[in-house]
Amino acid sequence: MTPFMLRVAELVDVDESEVADADLDALAPMPMTRISQKIATSTGADRHVAIRALAEQLVCEANVVLAHGDERLTLVDEVLANELAFTVGYRGRGARVSTTFEDGTAYGRLVGDGFASELPHELADADAVPDLLVRLLVESGLPHHHVNV
Repeated sequence: MTPFMLRVAELVDVDESEVADADLDALAPMPMTRISQKIATSTGADRHVAIRALAEQLVCEANVVLAHGDERLTLVDEVLANELAFTVGYRGRGARVSTTFEDGTAYGRLVGDGFASELPHELADADAVPDLLVRLLVESGLPHHHVNV
């Protein structure tokens, strides 16, 4: 099992009463974000593709750990005229990661349940993706049962 799979397995294996008593930020830290900034189109596209590819890998890993009867994480791509985006969802909640392209620049954005901010934010980098997925799982009511590791 990968380190991410072990992390998800540990959360699924925890007793529900422990989760209720635990500090959410300790159990599932907020993903690192930064204020959205305009960057070169090529840099923005590379960044989006790297984050998207890692998200797909981690969604697959998490879904392997979840029991057969559990709901699964979903990943849905959107390709619009000037935007690349994907949404990761679980139990009716979701986080949308997008990159908009305009006038030779790219602009990233993270929106979704639990990620509200006065200023537009984006994931700091691909290293923030595991925390994004774990936070989504925990805030959505991750099922709890024994996982064979």
